[in-house]
Amino acid sequence: MYLLALLTLARAAEPVDATPGPAATTWSPLRVHLDCQTQERVDICTYIQGSLDKLPVVRVVPQSDAQVILHLNATSEDVNDFIQLRAVNDDKSGVASAPLSFEQQVRVDYRLPVDDQRAALDPPLDRVLAPYLSLAIPGAVTVTLAAPANASAIAGKTTPWALSVWAGGYGNWSQDYKNLSAWSGLSIVRKTNDNEQEVWANYNRSIDLQPSLVIGSTKVALTSDSTDIEGGSSASWNLTKHWTVGENIGGGHDDPQGQYLATARARAGVEYNLFPSDDPRGNVLAAALLLGGQADWYNTTNTLGQDTALFPTDILVGSGSVRVDTVQLTAYLSARSQLYPFFQRYLFSGSVQTTLTIGDHVDLQVQIDATQQAIPGPATIDTSNYEAVTRASYAQPLEVQGSFDLKFHWDNTNSARNNRFNEVENINVTGGL
Repeated sequence: MYLLALLTLARAAEPVDATPGPAATTWSPLRVHLDCQTQERVDICTYIQGSLDKLPVVRVVPQSDAQVILHLNATSEDVNDFIQLRAVNDDKSGVASAPLSFEQQVRVDYRLPVDDQRAALDPPLDRVLAPYLSLAIPGAVTVTLAAPANASAIAGKTTPWALSVWAGGYGNWSQDYKNLSAWSGLSIVRKTNDNEQEVWANYNRSIDLQPSLVIGSTKVALTSDSTDIEGGSSASWNLTKHWTVGENIGGGHDDPQGQYLATARARAGVEYNLFPSDDPRGNVLAAALLLGGQADWYNTTNTLGQDTALFPTDILVGSGSVRVDTVQLTAYLSARSQLYPFFQRYLFSGSVQTTLTIGDHVDLQVQIDATQQAIPGPATIDTSNYEAVTRASYAQPLEVQGSFDLKFHWDNTNSARNNRFNEVENINVTGGL
């Protein structure tokens, strides 16, 4: 008979010492800092915060005052969110003799009622805190052994298919300036633990009307109307825990001021990922190589004298997103090129983002994006045509973007939360009334 160890926290006003000998006369709540790192469809941050607030043997505190840091992460698969609760014992002020880290995982159907979602999160929260509470407050944890009540239960009916449809728009109007942007699309996805297939399409249109610019006797129109349609399909199959093969096909069309009358691409290749596809923290450290071909029909003759082009291509992609408690590093590198003639067309791009907690009161995020490319642009540009000039920016050889965010914080120590007047606080004081 299988035995299930159920660890239940005493939720009474005061813990009872279950060990022999005299009862403890004084005790202090375990100081826990909640670090909500990633969240999917289940509102785990709010639920876990509420459960911690109800525990008389726990006090939620800022990180600088914590004995234990509780990290929350989630990934999604079909209708389920896979949630990881990871407790880390502070190496200086933590609980003596307790584990350096301990984690629990739980699967929650995001379609369940709110009360059922909360009920599913309480047991793993109790279990992940139990090793620390049992040492910090003797008698705060009781242990019972019981046979699983539903050992032969059959999982409910599920489907690997998913459908997404989206539409949106943006616009503004005044007497002399008008702008309208609209977009719509759909995707159909089939996903299992071993393979995934997707078909998608998207439509974008943007119209910008504004007064013409007059230079001497020359009038330059500053209006623009851009449209693009794109779509594609992709499929992948996991051969092993680390190796995957896959393909993707895509194509699109631009309005006459854009680059492509039509373009079509097809590629297939292999990927190696150091982490499994269902890693609970969502960690990724992968490299992929794809080979294929591309066919283009251009709206205007390009600098190579081409109105159409057909050529083989290769793509090398490296990506990584690794999270260890309070530090996350995300990186992406890609190299795309025409196989022959070499370097006639190529695009090298990369981005690095680091998010880390430097100390108890300092957080830092740094991101850098760079692209070096050789893409044939239009052979001639009418410099008096505002839209033609602005739309030719796709052929610029180098683009670099960077940002950093440094935050110093001294948090309140009474664990109080208040979300009132958030929208009022965020009103733009430099625009409008």
